[in-house]
Amino acid sequence: MMHNPTMLSYIRREQAVLEQLVASFPTQIDQAMTSVTKDAQHWVILATGSTYNAATTARLYMQKIAGLQVDVLAADQYLTYEPTNPNIDVLIGISLSGESQTIRAAMRKAEAVSHAYTIALTAQADSALANNCQAACDLLTGKETIPFITLSFQAIVQTLMLLALKQAANSDLLTDLQTNQELDDFSLLIEKMNYTVQQANDFYRKFTIDFTNAPEFTAIGASVLAGTLAEMQTKFTEIMRVPSRGYTLAEFTHSGYLGIHEHQRQFYVELNTDQAVMDQLQAVKDYEMRLTPHIYTISLTGTTPTLNDEQTLQLTAVEDPYKAPLLAVIPFQVLAWYIAKSKGINLNHPVFTDFHDQVNNQEDLLKINHD
Repeated sequence: MMHNPTMLSYIRREQAVLEQLVASFPTQIDQAMTSVTKDAQHWVILATGSTYNAATTARLYMQKIAGLQVDVLAADQYLTYEPTNPNIDVLIGISLSGESQTIRAAMRKAEAVSHAYTIALTAQADSALANNCQAACDLLTGKETIPFITLSFQAIVQTLMLLALKQAANSDLLTDLQTNQELDDFSLLIEKMNYTVQQANDFYRKFTIDFTNAPEFTAIGASVLAGTLAEMQTKFTEIMRVPSRGYTLAEFTHSGYLGIHEHQRQFYVELNTDQAVMDQLQAVKDYEMRLTPHIYTISLTGTTPTLNDEQTLQLTAVEDPYKAPLLAVIPFQVLAWYIAKSKGINLNHPVFTDFHDQVNNQEDLLKINHD
């Protein structure tokens, strides 16, 4: 139990908790998937806020490793506007507290028309959501007591990936050797998490003044990072309280580039992925360098930067772009924390505390940052 934990305290616990999640495989995952059949192909995940970003982050890996169709749906939108689908095989609801009224109502709506096997992803195994689902999967984080989740975000991503990995093994899509290789790959990445935190810390200190004075932030990367980029937008906006936007490369080249100005700070995330994608990302960066000097790169390629301007944060090389988000999100979490501090923002004293009371009386909206 941590005394007076901060957002940074939880970031520094990510390595230990994810190591525990991988070490507990397959026992804990088996318990959550007791009645999931080999032919359960259509999975739906219901989430809100940062948990939605986390599910989006894991989605492409889940589809690739297990041949699944995975739909990540915003629970409030699904509850109010989306049609129900009777052809759902596995239904996953994510709520850290397990008490989100929106998630529980959305789960009931989906269950009413399908025979889906229901799984609760939660940090509270004795919660209402867990008790109302056929199975529960404990994120092993305990209660994250600050309103800006970081550790829980990573635990959701890793747990969803492990659920899909187990489904791939159960469906004979992977041999035992291949399954163990995936686990080894995860373990090697997780071993680098604390080091990545330190690298991000050093990077912040090198550019403290430029980051502190930033009026706006933008991050751009390949579509496989869609959830990571969305979480950057969420974290930077809510913690630093300045306009921030995470764009996939396709989104940026379609319209995002039109909003660029010389004072904007830009982050480009480079991966070992399709070469045409990385060539286009480099072309965008080259173009933007004509407009603003505030260009930064987060690289997971292991290659030397084309331009040695010291504005590249070189992280551990990750060969599988589907796993890269586990490291790619950490610099954004760390930078959000430190830049907020340098701006003089006291995260222990939130602003607009009456906002949800004034705009909506739904009890679970008060817990939205925790869920």
